[in-house]
Amino acid sequence: MQVDVNEIIDLIEREQQLYDSLILLVDEEMKCAREGDMSALMDILRRKQAVICDQEILQDLWLELAALLGVSSSRETVEFWDALALKLDQNGYSQVVESIGKIRERAAKILEKEHEVQRELETRLADLRSDLLRLNDGMRAFRAYMR
Repeated sequence: MQVDVNEIIDLIEREQQLYDSLILLVDEEMKCAREGDMSALMDILRRKQAVICDQEILQDLWLELAALLGVSSSRETVEFWDALALKLDQNGYSQVVESIGKIRERAAKILEKEHEVQRELETRLADLRSDLLRLNDGMRAFRAYMR
């Protein structure tokens, strides 16, 4: 069985595009978190979910490729890469490895940005709690004054 490096590169490019979309969405997510725009934030989360669903479809395609290689595990295993190395020439294999490395870099960048968004939202939540406590204290003082 011959594995077509161009089909693998196409799969990788589709995955890179999804990660690029996620990076843009996480950037939008941060903007909304900083502005406190929860409605827009919820819309972004829905859009991110659609991209994540597309990623799951791509993961299924990677598993199909693994099965074609005679491997029962995912792309993240040594078994997969060993089987792929046997099917591709050195140039094709190097090209795939380099491209997967770029995908991993994108994924790491997204995770870093996601953590930043989470910290921003936690700060916003802490500020909101503080505001609510001050409001509650103010209401108690007002009620006490009115008695």
